[in-house]
Amino acid sequence: MTDKEIYQQLVNEETQNHIILTDDDQKTFELEPLGIIPLHGVIYAVLDLLKIEGQPVSDEDGGIVMLELDYDEEEDEYFVSTVDDDELFDEVITEFEKLPEK
Repeated sequence: MTDKEIYQQLVNEETQNHIILTDDDQKTFELEPLGIIPLHGVIYAVLDLLKIEGQPVSDEDGGIVMLELDYDEEEDEYFVSTVDDDELFDEVITEFEKLPEK
């Protein structure tokens, strides 16, 4: 999936499909979107890691993945990246936990 496709799928509240991401080594990851949090002028997507290379993840390997979703209107470009900053991750999770349950 392109950054644009990922961005559009995650911000569309009606879409509940899992997304498949591929890393630089062509390893695939299946994730379930749990919610999106707008914060600091950026949108953060909170996802649950379900499968790696088509195999269900163990409790040890599973967990929450967070993506930063950004859109540059002037250049009409979409950017998707993982959140590696622990402080930012915790801040977004705190806001995510305030959301009403679906």
